[in-house]
Amino acid sequence: MSTSPQVQPVGSALTLVLLSTAAFAMKGLLAKYVYATGMTVDGLLLLRFLIAMPFFWVGVYMFGKHRPGERKMVPVDILWGALYGGMFFAAALFDFTAVSIIEVTVSRIVLFTYPAVVLILECLHKRRFPPLRQVICFVITYAGLVLVLAPDGINEVSDNLWIGAFWAFASALTYAAYLYFGQRMISVIGSMHFAALVNTMAGISMVIYELIVRKPLNFNLDGVLWTAGISIFCTVIPFFLLYEGIRRIGATQAALISLSGPAMTFFAAWLLLGEVLTVPQLIGFAVVVVGVASIKNGVTMAGLGRLLSRPYFSNGLKSSGQSDPVAKPSRSENMDT
Repeated sequence: MSTSPQVQPVGSALTLVLLSTAAFAMKGLLAKYVYATGMTVDGLLLLRFLIAMPFFWVGVYMFGKHRPGERKMVPVDILWGALYGGMFFAAALFDFTAVSIIEVTVSRIVLFTYPAVVLILECLHKRRFPPLRQVICFVITYAGLVLVLAPDGINEVSDNLWIGAFWAFASALTYAAYLYFGQRMISVIGSMHFAALVNTMAGISMVIYELIVRKPLNFNLDGVLWTAGISIFCTVIPFFLLYEGIRRIGATQAALISLSGPAMTFFAAWLLLGEVLTVPQLIGFAVVVVGVASIKNGVTMAGLGRLLSRPYFSNGLKSSGQSDPVAKPSRSENMDT
């Protein structure tokens, strides 16, 4: 008697990715509470990396040994990990600096444009001009970003907003470079080993940076507790939720669900911090989401429908022993650690 293969429940996979997206979206908002206690950006980052570091290695020990693509690291991996860890540290430093200067919602929208930067890096690296569709998506994305940053005109933008947007874009640029060039290493040692190694090296980079600049940390009990929450609930746990979701439904659909992240941040910032976007900024926000969605997934209305229906369609095919004509292999996994 033959038994049918066990099918992972699609609803639970979607829930896992949605929960991870919501947790990642809360990271910048909770940072505002840390800064309100008097703790500095440097203090938050140092604690965040140091607290998260052991949890990632526990995850590797418990879940990473038998995952497809995961292997033990060799000395050369440490060197590459140091490079990517330094880039990840810089991206995090720029990101949390931006959050300390401007509203969480605006900084998230600027950072959210990093797939457009990945597009530029890929074209420069491969020395080719992007297809017209991608150029249009790129223009749409940054046209929406201009609306978000300057709804009343360029001349009305405050100096603080320019400075905060600069740091947010610097984070998007560094994060895009880290993802684009790091994806090869992910395919070599596996996503869990890569995340643990990069976070460890980022933590070491943070320690070295602090020893050099010697900026105040302003540790206090409330700030430490908020930072511990960011480290565990907005970094480690959502990472494991995201990759379990990716394992079940694939990176393409997980990336589609992650497009809801800025909207979650916007709602939470409005509810908890009283941040409000103007009508032109809301239009710009919608334009940015559409542009980024198109860059990341080549989304059309018909294509979006096929992607969202794919898990249910796939389950039906699995039960009948047929193949899924919609499914396509994914080159890399979406990371936000």
